[in-house]
Amino acid sequence: MTGVIPVLALLYILRVNMAFGVKALAEIGPVLFFAGLIMTLGSVIGYKIVRRIIARAFAYAAQAKRADELKSSFALSLAHDLKSPLLVIKANISNLKAGFLGALTPKQEETVNVCKDVADRMNTLIMGLIDTYKIEARMAEPAKDSFDLRDALKEQVRECAAIAGSKKISLSEDLGFQALPFEGDRAMILRALHNLLSNAIKYTPSGGKVSIKASCADSFGLIECRNTGPMIPTSKLEKIFDKFERLEGTEEGQGLGLAITKDIVEIHQGRIWATSGAWEPNCFIILLPLKEK
Repeated sequence: MTGVIPVLALLYILRVNMAFGVKALAEIGPVLFFAGLIMTLGSVIGYKIVRRIIARAFAYAAQAKRADELKSSFALSLAHDLKSPLLVIKANISNLKAGFLGALTPKQEETVNVCKDVADRMNTLIMGLIDTYKIEARMAEPAKDSFDLRDALKEQVRECAAIAGSKKISLSEDLGFQALPFEGDRAMILRALHNLLSNAIKYTPSGGKVSIKASCADSFGLIECRNTGPMIPTSKLEKIFDKFERLEGTEEGQGLGLAITKDIVEIHQGRIWATSGAWEPNCFIILLPLKEK
């Protein structure tokens, strides 16, 4: 493309000067020669520069991909290595609580309970990391179960009702009457929906509201989860689906729930995104392709 403009310019010069005869052409001969030389050199040099830039871009992309693969592999190996000693710690804590090593004083029992809570949190984090990287690396291929998305939502609403009740949060559902036939890994989808609902409840203050709605949008199942928690900044609407990303001022959780949900949705050829505004509830939206009838 870079050589077209000089060629057109040369043709224009020739056309204009043809009217002035051979003398005029002789006068502009050197100009045409140097213009052609510059055009040739420019095309060659430009081609080499562009080729070099493209080669470097591919090299950087390959390095970045390799670095990301090494990071994921390291994190997965580390999580596996931590899992075994943690199981030993949890087993010994259980033995202490059961009194197998003698009766505990109230103070000792309190300390053991604290250790158990910390070990449980560590176990949740490690298992979350393992699941995240397995799904991300497509090491966990989804099963091919056939089920109704509405049934999966009902199941998760029942499970999360107690959590919402303990925080005095109103949890409502609107699943309609139209079946949403889906083919995919039921266990994965249940986990994604559980993460979605529990996350909404976690960020909703006491006395707030969480609602879940399901409907059919063309050939997709549309799931909308709204909550009356603090407004999500625009800059965070995409980042909240990244690993270890949490809203400011929140210390609860490890920031893996929505990342796992996003990976599960995408592995099922779906999409997930969030919306938030000053005068409307936060809304997390999932689109999943329905099973063809």
